[in-house]
Parts: sequence; structure tokens; C-alpha cells
Amino acid sequence: MILFLRDENNNTIVDLDCWIDSDDDYKFIELSVTVDIENYSVLLMANLFRKHEVVRDFSYIQELREWLWEDYFNGQKSDPDKYDDVLARLKTMLKTRGERYDLTVVDD
Repeated sequence: MILFLRDENNNTIVDLDCWIDSDDDYKFIELSVTVDIENYSVLLMANLFRKHEVVRDFSYIQELREWLWEDYFNGQKSDPDKYDDVLARLKTMLKTRGERYDLTVVDD
């Protein structure tokens, strides 16, 4: 599933893709996050009064793949049965940070 963080003009700030992948017989959850530099920069410029918060929040979002492997699975084997839970948590994390900047989570 693809999750987006978008502004009021439907500009994509974050594009997050989460899917079940496989390597031979081993299935696992994978995650990719892209922060659109142009739209992020516009957001940052509009929020210069809290630039450190913006940078911190979007650095956190950019590192969600690390969260998946190091925090969520905590060194254990990735379990595809937890895909729905992972998605729910990702949506919550995006929503929490996005609301600070009037951004909306959209899924595809």
C-alpha cells in the first residue's frame, strides 16, 4: 500500500510504500519512504519559525524503514502476518506528524 502526506493543494510531501516482499522462500515486510524535496522545501519555508521541529519530524518520517527493522521487529524476523498492524502504525505516525502542518494522510 502507498501512503501519502499531502497538503491542502494535493501536493505530495511524503510518499511511503509498504509491501510484502520475498527472497526465495522467505517473505517479509518492506518499506520505502521518499520525501519530495520541492514540496518539503515549500513547507519548511512556510514554517521557518519552527524549522527545527519541521526538520526533526521529517527526518523521523524519512527513517521509518529503520523504525520498522530496528524498533518494530527489534532484530527479530520480519513477519508478513503483521502487515496490517505495521500499516496502522505507519498511518498513525504520519497522521500525528502531518496534522502539525495541516497535512492529510491519503492511501492508494
